[in-house]
Amino acid sequence: MESNENSGLSDFRKKRIKIFKRLIVGTMIFFITLPNLFCIFLLGLIYKTNENIKDINTQIVQLSQTEVEKIASTEKKSEAVNDTLVDNDFVFKVSSDKEEYENYTRIYLTFDDGPSQYTNELLDVLNKYGAKATFFVLAQDGYDEEYIRILNEGHTLGVHSYKHVYSDVYGSLEGFENDVNNICDFVEQKTQVRPVFYRFPGGSSNTIYKGDKNELFDYLDQKGLVYIDWNVASNDSTFGGLSKGQIANNVLKGIEGKSDAVILMHDANDKHSSIEALDIIFQSLQGRDDVVFLPITENSEIIQHVHKKTEE
Repeated sequence: MESNENSGLSDFRKKRIKIFKRLIVGTMIFFITLPNLFCIFLLGLIYKTNENIKDINTQIVQLSQTEVEKIASTEKKSEAVNDTLVDNDFVFKVSSDKEEYENYTRIYLTFDDGPSQYTNELLDVLNKYGAKATFFVLAQDGYDEEYIRILNEGHTLGVHSYKHVYSDVYGSLEGFENDVNNICDFVEQKTQVRPVFYRFPGGSSNTIYKGDKNELFDYLDQKGLVYIDWNVASNDSTFGGLSKGQIANNVLKGIEGKSDAVILMHDANDKHSSIEALDIIFQSLQGRDDVVFLPITENSEIIQHVHKKTEE
């Protein structure tokens, strides 16, 4: 009997051992296989991602080609305008707002950030077409004659910033006041004329100044300065630069339907395309006798993005 019992116990133990071995082997196989399956899944995911990236790249290339075609088309149209509308002796009939221009499209070209190495060329182009403009200037050494020439040729000389460093201008109310005072003093010293028009760096709608903008507006009032924004953007300051045709197209589209169009452009050392765009703009409008290019004065429509908040 004992022998049979021992034999039974031995068989039972063997079965248990086999079961444990199978469990261990199965567990090992599971944990060995699982990472492999996960790797296969990841490889499949990577493959699909790569395919999606290829598709996106293809779409980007197609869109880029389309954009290039659009730009090329714009340039061709601009060249066509140059070829068909050029009149070397043309001068706009009206160039000063001392008279009434109720039925005119009143265009105010404004140039920020000058003077620059191109200011004299820009003034030459304006003079060629009998157009007047407004310059919102910085404090630039070595351009004394340009500041004076702007005024002498009937353009408006406004101020933009002393050095156009946003952290200095908008870091505090005191910083803003110092910047305004410095640029006004600088321009008055160069021209003997105290400026009366101001353009905020980034416009009055900028989100850089974190304080109460009423403080800024109040200070400008105290200094006798009127701030001017714009309602037409040439986008000539776009990173990487736009072609002359694109800039001109932005301006010509922007003035459509406006009685008073204040155009934002730039007079800077990297903005020669802005001057080139002027020829296209002027030549495109030569056929209209209801267009006038005016300097901003006290008689102009004042365009402001943000107005002083008043207590109700």
